[in-house]
Amino acid sequence: MKNYLLIQICALAMILCSHQTTQAQLAPITSNADKAGMSVDRLMKLDKRMHQFVDEGQISAVHTLIYRKGQIAHSDIYGHEDIDSQDAIKENSIWRIYSMTKPIVSIGIMQQYEMGKFNLNDPLHKYIPAFKDVTVHRGNHVVEKADNEIKVIDLMRHTSGIGYGWSGGYVDTLYAAAGSRAMSKDNATFIAALAKLPLYNEPGTAWQYSLSTDVLGHLLEVISGQPLDEYLDQHIFTPLGMDDTFFEVPDDKEDRFVTNYTTNPETGKLQAIDHPSTSAYCKEVTLFSGGGGLASTTMDYLAFSKMLLNGGTLNGQTIIGSKTLELMTQDHCPDISYSGNGPVVLPAMGHGFGLGFTMTTDLAASAALGSKGAYGWGGAAGTYFRIDPEEDMIYIMMMQLMPYNHLQAREKFQTLVYQAIVD
Repeated sequence: MKNYLLIQICALAMILCSHQTTQAQLAPITSNADKAGMSVDRLMKLDKRMHQFVDEGQISAVHTLIYRKGQIAHSDIYGHEDIDSQDAIKENSIWRIYSMTKPIVSIGIMQQYEMGKFNLNDPLHKYIPAFKDVTVHRGNHVVEKADNEIKVIDLMRHTSGIGYGWSGGYVDTLYAAAGSRAMSKDNATFIAALAKLPLYNEPGTAWQYSLSTDVLGHLLEVISGQPLDEYLDQHIFTPLGMDDTFFEVPDDKEDRFVTNYTTNPETGKLQAIDHPSTSAYCKEVTLFSGGGGLASTTMDYLAFSKMLLNGGTLNGQTIIGSKTLELMTQDHCPDISYSGNGPVVLPAMGHGFGLGFTMTTDLAASAALGSKGAYGWGGAAGTYFRIDPEEDMIYIMMMQLMPYNHLQAREKFQTLVYQAIVD
């Protein structure tokens, strides 16, 4: 460990002496790599590649963390919370985790399942009557009553027929015309409007990434009798000590909120698209998006991930039963094909989808370093996490760039994590 810290100090000195230091600052690295069965030298490869993204101006900042065998084997923080202010990124910087909200809400609804409040195959309209007579687009602008009912399990595995309005077809125009999210003050209003729109596919017949988890968040409100923010805080965040995870960033924590960026197509440089001073996250939030509304820190999400890796329990707090988590992390879509709508493609490339998570089902077909059974998800600004039970490992990456996928940072990060395992 001492040698690793010495290497990092030398690396820091070299960076500070270079001409590229205006774009990034290197925070101290915590490492118990040897105890965790990981190579210090190989972890340096990870640092170098992630720092390169920042130094080349492709992202503003990055935090990578690896937890293995009960140790934080690696934690590297590099860049700035905001490029203009040059405020350095910190261990407790707050990131928009977007769709990494989905696994949290999925755990929340399954807590209610464990209490016998519903069955997975129950029709959704049993709890939200607006979904009683849903319609589906048959093609050529023809909309008819759906043959199948949406079941609760369809929301969890994205087979409900609901979409995101980004597939490039006729139903997208109806989503856009409705403008329901922007016009809704709360989940009840939003979901009632969404229920009136036609489905993209018959429920239960095709996988399509969607607003299903937003509906699931409202279902959790209906079944529990609590607003989503209160429920998650009481039953997940507070027990796990996740004090920096919320839908609305408090005023006294706004100075830790990272600016979100996009790449200007004309200049190729980063351009702010959501600054803390004007962000909706820093204003009053009344519509709690179960599909993508949370902001969090790397360490808070590590606490959530450790609970998952430990079979549902952390520090004496059982959040979810081990058998429930086992059910959630099975592939629930082995015979369900991708709908062909939208940019997120599953089941495909050696992966399946469970109840709130994707998981590796065929390592060879995935064409990536990893383990069969590893599971997790990511967010729209490039955030990413995976739980690998076989390796007793968690790895998390935080960044803020939309769109992010042209960098293939997640894929490179995953490769760099696994190549560093040496035991």
